[in-house]
Amino acid sequence: MKSAFICGKSSAREYLDFLRNDARYLQYMSAFCVGILQLSINMNLTWASPILPRLLTKDSPIGKPLTNDEASWVLSCTYLGILTGALLLVLLLDRIGPKCVLLLGACLSISSWIILGVAKSFVLLIIGRVVAGIGDGISIACIYIYVCEIASKDIRGRLGAIPVFVGVFGNLFNYGAGPYLTYTIFTICGVIVPTVFFVFFFFMPNSPYYLVRKGRGKEAENVIMALSSKTTSRSDMEAMIREVEETVKRDTGSQTLMQSLLTPNFRKALLIVSVAMSITIFSGMDFVSAYLQVILEASSVSLSKELSSLIFGLVQVPSVMVSGLLLDKFGRRPLLCFSSFCAGVAIFAEGIYLYLQKTVDLNNVAFLPALCLISFKMFASFGILYLPTFIAGELFAIGTKKVGNLITSCYSSGMVFAHLKVVGSVYESWGIYTICWFSGGFCFLGALFSFYLLPETKGKTFNEIQNDLSSTRNNVV
Repeated sequence: MKSAFICGKSSAREYLDFLRNDARYLQYMSAFCVGILQLSINMNLTWASPILPRLLTKDSPIGKPLTNDEASWVLSCTYLGILTGALLLVLLLDRIGPKCVLLLGACLSISSWIILGVAKSFVLLIIGRVVAGIGDGISIACIYIYVCEIASKDIRGRLGAIPVFVGVFGNLFNYGAGPYLTYTIFTICGVIVPTVFFVFFFFMPNSPYYLVRKGRGKEAENVIMALSSKTTSRSDMEAMIREVEETVKRDTGSQTLMQSLLTPNFRKALLIVSVAMSITIFSGMDFVSAYLQVILEASSVSLSKELSSLIFGLVQVPSVMVSGLLLDKFGRRPLLCFSSFCAGVAIFAEGIYLYLQKTVDLNNVAFLPALCLISFKMFASFGILYLPTFIAGELFAIGTKKVGNLITSCYSSGMVFAHLKVVGSVYESWGIYTICWFSGGFCFLGALFSFYLLPETKGKTFNEIQNDLSSTRNNVV
């Protein structure tokens, strides 16, 4: 196989044959495709960063400046759309399957960018942002459902990190290029990304679990064969097909949906995922993103908003990439534990600096605030950023994924809203260092939870994960 890496037509052909016959390239291609949709989602979610300041000026793209009240509506209405999208996911997931749901999400994203591009009024801006939120709401959880259901158990973690890695570039584009592009060009770029996803993803396989549920067993077999290595033996292939059929039968057998929701397995999965998402919410990720410039100014760090946003976006790239490579080697539990602990140390140290700078001369360590924030962003991106959402795609049984993801999405959205509202009051009353300490303390609690209570799903089939949840040895109630 060495010769395949030497330049030359025959060697290139040999290497391509190797990829086609021995590598599960279709799984990686599918994960990369949904990564393009994640990139589009991130562009939607950070749309306000480069655009909202323009809408508040007399040269507003819609012809007149927005008032502060109108601007707050433009910001918040997106999350109403996300909640609506999460509800739609419950109705659509079993009917049309994860692949069609994601294609629909792309169509809604394309529509939202077109509406925003032609908007000449506040009302059209609201409509465009709500449509964007609906598209994001049905896609966010569905991305991980799709990846988990097409992935081989030994590379599921690696594939799950690909959408996160690709999605980071959506943030970087908005922060780095957004401020320098015209409104029209920026909007055209927003249309292009989900369009590219739609074209390529249209040819990607559907979830074999969805196909089996719909009684399309032959199609499911063909999909499993296409997703597997060409060197997989017939007996191993039959075992994989049997595994999918048994998982679907177990999770959607004689029980009604309500009965499934009352099972100990669902309660355990819901509790674990909710706590894991709480780590993300209260770790300070959203707080640091929303108050980044305020924290930098309080720390006497002079960086422009554009440059600081770009730097803190860039540090995510290597962090997510390394995390994805290690996820299937070390597992979810140690990575989330490591990420939580190290992020906690960084944000807690930031709080100590902010507290001491009023009474102690810290000029000799003036570099510490920026270092702490960069370290926090880097370590948080290593696991806190995406692992809770990915774990949800693994822990919920096939028949309860839609409701489980709806509940956790509503919980997450509500907690983010409440957290950011409370953070503002705490900042004014007790200082920004108090929030840093609270976030650090919650990260440490997250590390303990990950180490002692989070079930390990590395290299396990969905059946094995459900067996672990139902085991009496698993003391997560």
